[in-house]
Amino acid sequence: MKSYLAVCLLLGLALSHVSANCSGYCPDTEDVVWALGGGCNVFRNKCYFDKENCHRKPPLKITTKEECQKLCADACPQVFQPTSGIYKGQVRHFGNECEKIVHTCRTGETFL
Repeated sequence: MKSYLAVCLLLGLALSHVSANCSGYCPDTEDVVWALGGGCNVFRNKCYFDKENCHRKPPLKITTKEECQKLCADACPQVFQPTSGIYKGQVRHFGNECEKIVHTCRTGETFL
């Protein structure tokens, strides 16, 4: 009986750590994670990857930069909907969100 309770306690503790990755704060530390799932997905660090995977079915799979970049888009719609992002303290401007995503995919630069 004691071992059953210990297993339940450990399982509950493990599940609480899993759900902790699904919401809350992620550090701004840049340690880029490349992932496959419906194309190449680039995340600032593992925390952001884990948060996104909480909502994905099937989940994204971590891969190499080289494998992921094979799936970067080549073109974006010519729709002007300006957006921007901050990378290493500099504001970068893009014609639309697609252009920003393609830039991230090709360079690994993740924006805050």
